[in-house]
Amino acid sequence: MTGFVLFRFFDIVKPWPVKIVDLKMKGGFGIMLDDVLAGLYALACLHIVLWAVA
Repeated sequence: MTGFVLFRFFDIVKPWPVKIVDLKMKGGFGIMLDDVLAGLYALACLHIVLWAVA
């Protein structure tokens, strides 16, 4: 659940590389790459949290 919430947050906010991909790449590939980058941001946040807790 936390991963999904983080993914949606980064997909809506569109931090630095996600926003560039969203603006520069048109079509389906740009949409998919935008989602992949937002997912990687969420993954990185989850790893940082798990590392800090452990």
